[in-house]
Amino acid sequence: MRASDRSSIAVTISVMLACLTVTPLTSDSGFIGLSWVLIMAIGAASLGLRRIRLTSGVVLSAQIAILLFYSLGLSLTLASATSDLGVPWFEHYPALWAEGIEHMRTQASPMDPDNGVKLIFVTVIGMIMIMTDLLVSGIGRPAWAIAPPATLFLVPALGLGADTGVLSFCYIAVGYLAILIAEGLNATARWTRGLTRDSAEGFGTSMPVVWRAAGYLAIPAILATIVLGFSLPTLSLPGIGFGNGPGGSGPLQLTDPTLDLRRNLNQPEDREVIQYQTTAPGGVYLRLASLPQLNANGWSNVQIRLNNGQTLPAIPGRSSEPGDRRRTTIKVLDFASQYLPLPYAPRTYDAPGDWRFDANSLIVVDADNRSQPLRRLTYTVESVDIEPTSSDLNNAVAGTPADAAVTAVIPSDLPDPLIQLANRITAKADTSAAKAAAIQAYLRSSQFTYSTEPLPGSGYEALQNFLLRDHRGYCEQFASAMAMMARVVGIPSRVSVGFLPGEQDEDGWKVSIRDMHAWPELYFANYGWVRFEPTPATVTGSAPSWTVQNADSSGSDPSANPSSEQSADEASPGSVPSSVPSEQPTDLGPGAGGGWGRTLFGASIVLVLLAILAAPATIRVRRRSGRLNGSGPAEEQVEAAWAEIRDTVLDYGGSWPEGSPRVIGREVSDRLEDEESESMSRVATLVERSRYARSFDHGGAVSELPTMTSEIRRGVAAPADWRHKVIALLLPRSLFRRTPRNPDQ
Repeated sequence: MRASDRSSIAVTISVMLACLTVTPLTSDSGFIGLSWVLIMAIGAASLGLRRIRLTSGVVLSAQIAILLFYSLGLSLTLASATSDLGVPWFEHYPALWAEGIEHMRTQASPMDPDNGVKLIFVTVIGMIMIMTDLLVSGIGRPAWAIAPPATLFLVPALGLGADTGVLSFCYIAVGYLAILIAEGLNATARWTRGLTRDSAEGFGTSMPVVWRAAGYLAIPAILATIVLGFSLPTLSLPGIGFGNGPGGSGPLQLTDPTLDLRRNLNQPEDREVIQYQTTAPGGVYLRLASLPQLNANGWSNVQIRLNNGQTLPAIPGRSSEPGDRRRTTIKVLDFASQYLPLPYAPRTYDAPGDWRFDANSLIVVDADNRSQPLRRLTYTVESVDIEPTSSDLNNAVAGTPADAAVTAVIPSDLPDPLIQLANRITAKADTSAAKAAAIQAYLRSSQFTYSTEPLPGSGYEALQNFLLRDHRGYCEQFASAMAMMARVVGIPSRVSVGFLPGEQDEDGWKVSIRDMHAWPELYFANYGWVRFEPTPATVTGSAPSWTVQNADSSGSDPSANPSSEQSADEASPGSVPSSVPSEQPTDLGPGAGGGWGRTLFGASIVLVLLAILAAPATIRVRRRSGRLNGSGPAEEQVEAAWAEIRDTVLDYGGSWPEGSPRVIGREVSDRLEDEESESMSRVATLVERSRYARSFDHGGAVSELPTMTSEIRRGVAAPADWRHKVIALLLPRSLFRRTPRNPDQ
């Protein structure tokens, strides 16, 4: 088998495995088979065209042509929601792409099946195949071949922010190992003698050497995969308290719950997902998540630190806790989420499983960042209702929450038209509560229409579309707009996601999937986070009484007792010391490790890192040892010593001359001292004789090859300073170089 054959087959295997890593993104696995057909077609083209020794440019052009024709042909078999199969291909093809992009933008993962998404996935995977083949066979950089397949893994790993599983890392590691083994086979095949045998690829391969080299490559690759898993926030290894993943004690990055909103609101069939009974009159909003950060991408989560226990800390911003508690028993049906649905503000909860809370937002999440523990769960929660009167709230000032660095910040790049609109709406309001009421009344007016099909866009673009253009949107747009405008007029804000109270029957309250909802929470001194409701009454009913100001309330004096209000506001953060993570350290249970267990684990991680750093040097030393061990036919010993001298020159930053062994020997000798120069001349003579002489008579000089090669190595290294010597040891260039096309040099 030719070297190019091995490389093409290895690349094909690597990318076929890598495309499995994107399966968490979609519920439609049909793209896998289509992608494999394309991958094999591109791989077969690479194998066949390189076999007849066409240039890399011709091979690359052929591969791109295959990708384009395959992608276009696939599109002609896929229906589009916006164009018929009978329309011209140049209209149907971009329509499918646009449909797929919009589907990915508006859907949560795993996405529902969509033909546009399928076309995009297959085409992108084909591009990854071409790039990987170009690195391995086109420009001869197999060590870099991990980069394109790894990008397929990173899309779900970084985009989902959830557990992608160890198996995904294994796909990448095994594929990369296949490429490295193929390169090891190719390198071993080149260690042959004679002009004819040098050009006959595959002759003289020593399988023990190859598998030994594969072992040296496999161990660092697998160790690197494990360390990469710890460094990313998406690999859950329960019981290991290290890194930023869900299984560790570091901050946790939660998924974005708004991605589920539109999909759930557009479900073709409404279904019941939660049942609850509560001791206080009326139903309750069930809060899942809190989104405190506003930027160009919209409202999003921030990293939080989880705390142990089922008794939550003091309510942020409250000077005192309301006396009456509500007890609610909640039964979750067929609904999965990493968040525990709770009324605000929860005080205690009793839920089976490993649930942890965040002290600032009072949200409760699964400790391992999983969604399945919530399904079919029954639990109880005690909470207090934050329901100030309209007059009390009107006398309050906008407070300063403990996380004001996030919840009170107005982004510097927020578009001016949005800022101007917020100021115009609240121009006649004198108090913070009146400003909030004015914003809510504006959004609940007849100017706005509730629709789950807003104009396309995200972040600032979505806000401008909603507020300045078509005035159409659903709860996410209404909540986002109010929270943004509240920030502009000086009121800290965040967006919460959860469920409306649902409908009452004789057994309690029933919540359906279409009751999923988003609403803003605004921060006031002495009252903390207060819920507002800007979404129209056709969906939510009447607005909360405290959010509607009387006609004369806007003229009330907010400074009637400024000193007392300000002192209360300033005391608010200080009243929550028990909720600060530093005073209630995160304890992830026995799995988090501690004492000697954590010390040993940390030491093992350090050893793994050291092993990875030492891998190039180890491989290089083992390669040198194998070349100079004095075993094998004399001709192969000569070629091995010659290869070792060449790699040494490259390791120390030199260039290997071109030409015959005699010419090369002369040029390298000129760089060495007398003793090393003589050794170099003798080795060059042996190489010339072994390659060109009718019979190789070395007169016993082959036995001196290890000694002569060592002398030459010392001569090459002598002029280098300590930095170049360290680099030559730890990162030898010869391991990453492209193998010369002329094997006789």
